[in-house]
Amino acid sequence: MADTHHIPQTPAGIDPAALTHEQLHGWRCALCGTLLTGDRPLGTVTLSQGPTLTTYPLWACDPNCTTENAWRAALTHAAGCEACRTGECETGQRLLDAYATALRQEHAEDAGRGTADNPH
Repeated sequence: MADTHHIPQTPAGIDPAALTHEQLHGWRCALCGTLLTGDRPLGTVTLSQGPTLTTYPLWACDPNCTTENAWRAALTHAAGCEACRTGECETGQRLLDAYATALRQEHAEDAGRGTADNPH
């Protein structure tokens, strides 16, 4: 039997009317709008389009949005920064520190919830 995830109905804080086409189809995070490279199930929303009701599964960044966006910021900066290549860039170090902080916080939150099936 395939591994299945429980997907809750109606995720908190989501306004279905504000979701973009890309968010409804799982291409972008339903929380922050970032293009998804890794994802986790967030829940579902049902939208009324005339007489038709359509239910969409929603997906969010995995790792969480804060961690994912911090990592993207650090990589984007480092890709174009000569000083990062030599280890002499204060901005690059600050961005890496922000990523490390977000990752530690995510791990602490996961440990606090006791999520045995979350590898992060």
